[in-house]
Order: sequence, then structure tokens, then C-alpha cells
Amino acid sequence: MRALAIAAIITSLAVPAFAGEDPSKAEQYRFEEQKKKESEEVERAYKETLKRTSREQPAKKTDSWDPWKSSR
Repeated sequence: MRALAIAAIITSLAVPAFAGEDPSKAEQYRFEEQKKKESEEVERAYKETLKRTSREQPAKKTDSWDPWKSSR
């Protein structure tokens, strides 16, 4: 995870230098930035969901094969 973050930072620093050469690269840079923001939003939502589900108690499991437990 740390390596991925470092790679993303390095690429984000290198891309603006190349974007000044060609207008299509500037558009590509904007697209990459938008994609990065969406990825961060998804990651944040995922982490929030994990926090919520870890706080909740799991439902009691019933053994459907045990006739005595299901009749009670």
C-alpha cells in the first residue's frame, strides 16, 4: 500500500511537466486527476462501511440441521 502511494505521488509530480507540451496530454492529466479523486472517494466510502459493519454485532446463527434448536 505504501509503495502504491509513493508511485502515485511520483506520477502526479511528473505528469504536469509533460502536460505542458501537448494539449491532449493536459486533457489526459485532468482525466487522471478525476479518476484519482473518484478512487479516493470509493476508498473512503469502503473504509467507512468497514467501520460501520465492524461495530455491529453479527446475527446469531441457527443450525438448520438440528431439529431441537429450530423448534424452540
